[in-house]
Amino acid sequence: MAELGLVHWSSGNVSVRVGDRIVITPSGIPYQRLQPRQVAVLNLAGCGSSHRGEPSSEWRLHAALYRARPDVRAVVHTHSPAATAAACRGQLQAATHEARIFLGESIPVSKPAPPGSWELAHEVSRALAGGPVALVGGHGAVAVGETLERALALAVMLEEAARTAQALCVRSPGKEG
Repeated sequence: MAELGLVHWSSGNVSVRVGDRIVITPSGIPYQRLQPRQVAVLNLAGCGSSHRGEPSSEWRLHAALYRARPDVRAVVHTHSPAATAAACRGQLQAATHEARIFLGESIPVSKPAPPGSWELAHEVSRALAGGPVALVGGHGAVAVGETLERALALAVMLEEAARTAQALCVRSPGKEG
C-alpha cells in the first residue's frame, strides 16, 4: 500500500478474516518496518492474542464490517490523498466508465465520527451497505473484497477515481466557468 501511495508511514490499516478471527495490521508501525510477528489477531469482539502486536486503532471498523458483511473477507482502509480529499469534501462521483462499473455511479460517504470509535465503525458499515468501497467522512477511504488482492485493487481504483475527479475540477488559467 505504501508503494502504491495509498498510505504513508503507519496510516491506514489492512485486515483479513480467517474463520471467526481477524488478522490486522498493528498500530503505529511503519509499513516498511512491519514484521509478520507484529500483526495482531483478534476475534470479532476485539479480543486477541497477547503474544502478537497491538491491533490498529481502527479494529472496531474492521470488526463491524465483518459482522455486517459475511461476504467480506478483507478490508483495506487508506488515507490516500485524493480519496481523503473527496472524503473531506463529502462527495465523489465516478467519472469514467471503468470506475462506474467497479465502484458504482456515486461513491457513498459515511458521516464523520471520531477515529477508532464504534460510532465511526457503524457509520462506515452503513455507508458500505452492499457496495465495495466507501469514503470515510473527513478521514479516508475503505475498500472490501472476498480477497485481500481484490480489496487492494478496489482501493487503487478508488484513489484513481478521486484523482480523475480532482483533475476534472481543475480550471484552466484564464478561463471562466
